Amino acid sequence: MNIKSVIQLSILCIPSSYCFALGLNHSPIQQITLYPTSAKIERTIPVQTGEQLVTLTGLAANFDINQLQYQSSNIEVNAVSHTDSAIDKPAGNESTQLRTQIDNLKKKISEQNSIIQAAELQNKFLGNVTEGSAPKVRQEAYSAFIAIDQAKIEKEKLEQRLAELEQDLNTIGDSDFDQRTLKFYVNAPQSGEIKISYVVPYARWQPTYKAELNTQTKQLKLTRMAMIAQKTGEDWNNVKLTLSTSTPQSYVQQVQPQQWWVNYHEPEPVRPIPEYAPAPIALAEVAMDSGSAKMRSPARNNGPSFPQFQASDLNFSTEFRSETKVSIPSSQQQIFLPLSAEQYPAKLSVWVLPKQSTQATINAEIAKLDSSWPSGILKLYRDGDYIGQRTWNNSADEALQMSFGTDEQIQVNVTDLTDKKNPIRSRSETIQKQQYSIQNLHSYPIQVTVFESEPQSRNGKLTTQSVYSTPPTATSWNGQPNINQWQMNLDPKQTFKLDVQHQFKYPSKGYTSGF
Repeated sequence: MNIKSVIQLSILCIPSSYCFALGLNHSPIQQITLYPTSAKIERTIPVQTGEQLVTLTGLAANFDINQLQYQSSNIEVNAVSHTDSAIDKPAGNESTQLRTQIDNLKKKISEQNSIIQAAELQNKFLGNVTEGSAPKVRQEAYSAFIAIDQAKIEKEKLEQRLAELEQDLNTIGDSDFDQRTLKFYVNAPQSGEIKISYVVPYARWQPTYKAELNTQTKQLKLTRMAMIAQKTGEDWNNVKLTLSTSTPQSYVQQVQPQQWWVNYHEPEPVRPIPEYAPAPIALAEVAMDSGSAKMRSPARNNGPSFPQFQASDLNFSTEFRSETKVSIPSSQQQIFLPLSAEQYPAKLSVWVLPKQSTQATINAEIAKLDSSWPSGILKLYRDGDYIGQRTWNNSADEALQMSFGTDEQIQVNVTDLTDKKNPIRSRSETIQKQQYSIQNLHSYPIQVTVFESEPQSRNGKLTTQSVYSTPPTATSWNGQPNINQWQMNLDPKQTFKLDVQHQFKYPSKGYTSGF
């Protein structure tokens, strides 16, 4: 088997009796590897004994010909050339049907225009008639006007429908590619085949997830899905599909180590400012301001089948392979394919962050997932109800946290305890006092976690001190220090109260931020 990259030739003279032209139906797609923003197409071209020139027509000219790869079996490929043509532009089945409907509508609009022009010409002729029966002329003119009005109404409907179809065609956007023809100059003493592969744009897949939380069983069902869309100008019919998280690059930059240079510059000596007479000083200042201002002024289709996928971890990416075949049309459709579904035991807790919000949120914690779960859109469901969606990143944290909306039965109140009449605030000190009250209105016990971040100074001249009426059960979260937590089980109607005080001391000059 010979593996080669494409060699482009402009013209080769081969006897026409040894030329064989094949369409895409003779070389169907065998395998597709779908990347986040592109797809690798693999197809096989049959070669008969004695052929010298094999031509494959009907390809969409939307891929880089320099990235075309081919492998030959039992034959020898001497050279490869290609031609692009704007005639017979390829497109998917949906776009082809739309173009046919558009052509038919244009013909009907043309017919209505002919009716209008003929009737107007008839009325013009009738306006010049000086002999004959007046009632007959009047009746013929009446019929002509009726025909004009009816044709205009019909034309308006057809034009509206035409605009809608053209909008749908433009939305798909796969009908403007030129047609590409590949020519393989071969030496075929026996029958063989040529396997080609190339990467096309206008195809993508995006991981999506569905998280369904059952608060009664404390189980989280996590379903992996893939959103697939393609507008490559060719329908993918009955092909094997692989989803890959890697991204092919047309250009790879070589990264090389570089020297690191540092420097020190002596301070410039202070130059004494000469004294001038009053008038020249004013003029000099005006000139300097004018010059500075100048320096500062800036310059100006077909229904899809749903395969089952198996994940495999490669050295630098993850692939989801399917042995069953799938059909994905070139259209504006977004197809969602299920990849897998797994159940996880969840640790439920209600989070309260009084400094940020007086609404309590339901949080589910599950064990860390493996790296084969790429980032994507996460849709959240709680006890069958849709909560919302967010972007999810599979982080390296030891546990995975998911928020499933607010818990209206946990009441959170924040009371300011600062003495308004005698506020403890000066030019060098600020004291904040607050009380947090959390009450469980459920008819059953609830696990609650209260978070309060302890202020941290970025400057040694600003000092902070925090006092809590109840010591925290933990002082760090996810490896981040100074994030205090109070964890408790609240019985029905039980209330937890926490008094907090934060003191800030700083120089009287300057300014502060963050509180």
